Amino acid sequence: MAPVNATAQRVRVFNVPLGNDLCDVTAQWILQTSGQDPLTVSSTILLLPNNRAIKAMTEAFVRQAAPGLLLPRMVAVGDMQLDEALGPLLDPIASEDIIWPVIGSFDRLMLLARLAQEHRPQGTFLSSAEALRLARKLAELIDELEVDLVDFDALSDIAIEADLAGHWQRAYGQLLTILPAYRAELAARKLMGPAERRNKLLAGLERRLAESSFDMPIIAVGITTSAKAVAKLLRRVALIPNGHVILPGVDLDLATDRWDSLSAAVEPDNLPTRRRSFEVHPQFHLKHLLDLMGIDRSEIDLLPTARVERVADTISEIFCLPEHSVGWQELAPSRKALSHTQWFEADDSALEAKAIAVRIRGELEQAEKRIALITPDRELAVRVAAQLRRWDIYVDDSAGIPLLQTANGSLALALVDAISGRFSGTSLLAIAKHPLVFAGPDRLDWLDKVRLLDLELRGTANGVGLSAITRRLENARKAKPELLEWWQGFFQILAPLENVDGQPFSCIIDALRDVATNLTDGAVWRGASGRELGRMWEEVSGGDLSTLGRIDATGLAATFNEIFSCAVVRPPYGGHPRVAIYGLLEARLQQADLIICSGLNEGTWPQIAQPDPWLAPAIRRHLKLPTLDRNIGLSAHDLATALGGREVLLTRARRDRGGPTVASRFLLRIKALTADKMERDQQSLALAAQLDEPAHKVPFESRPLPRPSAQQRLVSLSVTDFDQLKSDPYSFYAKRILGLRVLEKVDAEPSFAWRGSLVHDLLEQWFKQDNCAVDKLVQRVDDLLAQEATDPLLRALWQPRIAAGLRWVAEETKRQMHDHGRVVAVAEQPGKVDIMGITVNGRVDRIDRLADGSLVIVDYKTGMPPSTKQVNAGFALQLGLIGYMAEQMAIKGVAGLATKFEYWSLAKNKDKGFGYIAVPTSTRPSDNKPASTEFVAFAVAQAEEAIAQWILGDAPFTAKLHPEFAHYGDYDQLMRLQEWNGRQSISEEQA
Repeated sequence: MAPVNATAQRVRVFNVPLGNDLCDVTAQWILQTSGQDPLTVSSTILLLPNNRAIKAMTEAFVRQAAPGLLLPRMVAVGDMQLDEALGPLLDPIASEDIIWPVIGSFDRLMLLARLAQEHRPQGTFLSSAEALRLARKLAELIDELEVDLVDFDALSDIAIEADLAGHWQRAYGQLLTILPAYRAELAARKLMGPAERRNKLLAGLERRLAESSFDMPIIAVGITTSAKAVAKLLRRVALIPNGHVILPGVDLDLATDRWDSLSAAVEPDNLPTRRRSFEVHPQFHLKHLLDLMGIDRSEIDLLPTARVERVADTISEIFCLPEHSVGWQELAPSRKALSHTQWFEADDSALEAKAIAVRIRGELEQAEKRIALITPDRELAVRVAAQLRRWDIYVDDSAGIPLLQTANGSLALALVDAISGRFSGTSLLAIAKHPLVFAGPDRLDWLDKVRLLDLELRGTANGVGLSAITRRLENARKAKPELLEWWQGFFQILAPLENVDGQPFSCIIDALRDVATNLTDGAVWRGASGRELGRMWEEVSGGDLSTLGRIDATGLAATFNEIFSCAVVRPPYGGHPRVAIYGLLEARLQQADLIICSGLNEGTWPQIAQPDPWLAPAIRRHLKLPTLDRNIGLSAHDLATALGGREVLLTRARRDRGGPTVASRFLLRIKALTADKMERDQQSLALAAQLDEPAHKVPFESRPLPRPSAQQRLVSLSVTDFDQLKSDPYSFYAKRILGLRVLEKVDAEPSFAWRGSLVHDLLEQWFKQDNCAVDKLVQRVDDLLAQEATDPLLRALWQPRIAAGLRWVAEETKRQMHDHGRVVAVAEQPGKVDIMGITVNGRVDRIDRLADGSLVIVDYKTGMPPSTKQVNAGFALQLGLIGYMAEQMAIKGVAGLATKFEYWSLAKNKDKGFGYIAVPTSTRPSDNKPASTEFVAFAVAQAEEAIAQWILGDAPFTAKLHPEFAHYGDYDQLMRLQEWNGRQSISEEQA
């Protein structure tokens, strides 16, 4: 739209400079101009950007006026990306155009997702989640095109450049077919897109203002969107006798050459383009709006109730274009100071939130002082609100909380994750422990059963699905009837979700609704979060879900997230009256006595807009659509507005949950202009660091040296206990004397111990039932891994390893029998022997008998066997002690002299295959390791020494006595290893 020359007509456009609360000064001005008649105020019509601006303006009138004031009539005409309604003012507008109802947001998403599916490139697959993502970006693009009044037919006239990447050409081709189909579908349904409908409504209102006279004042406040229909309406409001336009933060003192340079450039080929550097300027969108309105900056007056702050000149310099920053050297010192601004830089975002909360708590000691926290970082806002609750300060976050982060939304998400994870242990416990599940009077009993279930689900899963959990509970070593009974009830509630894999999304949604209701007795739909979840659920359930088709479990979570991720829960009003948390949008019309701008990191403030997947940047420039830099300019204007406050605090964290951060370009500019002389708020950081410190310093723990009584020491031992007893006596003490069992993780990955048990069970069956036939062992492995209930991780990752290793075992056993007459005597046989009056138990993996009658002791390893150094030092006694049991006839079915000792490892060998034999002894006594004939005596001597020292003696159970051989850290936390490890060696060196 070409700008219209407005110099011939009187326009009423006012500016509210930085440092003023737009709502407060506007309310003051309206009250002053209305005189003593309160009805004048009530007849005034205020056009505001959105519904949140209506709330801010209402609060401003409450602050400025006496009780009993009749408020003006306020109407939201804001940015359609916020999907704000225009209000009742437009209802009586007469128009020649037929204005159909707006299509629902979810129905529109489903329509565009279906069109994206139908018009996808031939031979490509588009999942439901990806179709929804593309549909959402397509909806944003359509709104942009309609806001800028771009004719859809003009898209087909663009000449695609030959060097445009292939994927951009394909996306452009798709767009040319999708847009006509979209318009035709809307026409067939007699519906309109949101931006198109708003354009028609605004055009009708503009015509009515031009054709009719109104007695009531009409004032447009704080509307800065550059939509052409909005600009035309604002121009009309500025021209009518009772109309006024009030704009926020127009820099009336910016040099004329700098102001004029913000206009769109014209290239030699007469194609209007916008240089990217212009759009990052905080005044660009205001200059662009005034150009569309056809109003010159010289025609703008200062709002009478507003004041001009001297700091505005400094703020203007901070955000100048890069080529103008060379002039900073010539600025006077007063132009390079922000005396009202402090800042701090925290080590991490948790400390940043705590320091902000401390500062807010301190400022509330001053009566009537208002504090506002402004941040685009929603996680930081939640953290600050949580920290303030320690002082019973409850703050409303006006930007809201994503629905899926609330308790109600997280339960729905947990149910979806359980379906996607085929009811893994972790997903089941997430549901069972959820605070909304069975939150009634029987909650404590419920949680007692959940804790029992948690203990049973520890370790590697054996099978998938709810039935696998049932089998696991039934086959537990100590089956608990009360737990099984409770589980059956839980099972019946969740059962409808187990068979939804591959079902239509509508069926899945219905099943999720019923299960969530049964688990919570309907509580999931209560409260602000529950009502929003119910509203979204009703909208989704009532929509056309045929586009999504049948969804398998693997894609369900992504699809669910795409549908519900945009829903936001805004808390009901009633928080602290003097503290507020704003997002950038909410902060544009409001000020406070102290403004805290937080999260000043690159990527957060400014937030970098995501690229448009449909239109190439070159095509967007040709259509004069905003570039990605427009969002940076808006963020700069938001920060510039905040810097105009009476007192400002800027904060950032050097590290957040994602890792190290980079300071915002805006903060770096501020520090550069002020020569890094801004005052630091060290007090808030120091108080925050002390906030959770204990009153008295707890001394570091020294190295544990427990000395149990002689009676407590008398425990039976296994042949594998000696390795732990000698290398890490404390771990032995915790395990065998204190009886503390190690808790594995829920759904733990297959550990060496678990894989070893699986291999041993197969080999035992192979020996006892198959007489060591080669083919039988391989068949047993294949049969196990082919079972549908077998864990997918085991089947995918360990099937080839286990099968190859066991195949080697079978073939090597056959070779040994054929070449050396070696036969398997026993396998998986228990035994026990007395050493110094202490019972030593063991279970032999396998014992072979050689042709001369001597014995070979074999131990299977799924991983690496003990090293030679470990064996020589006496920290791997299992083979030698098993040999001693065999010689003492302590193992049923075998007797003789143990002459050979072997580790059969199923790990990779030097030839990159699987399986090899490691021999820990030598036939030559001169070697650096015990000879085979001496190995049993060596192991018994080492065992006797350990028994004498720790079991029959009074030696302390020292933690990590030989850390080089202590390969397991199950009890490291119990021994508080991090407190004394390292410090102990230092103190020993000093001694």
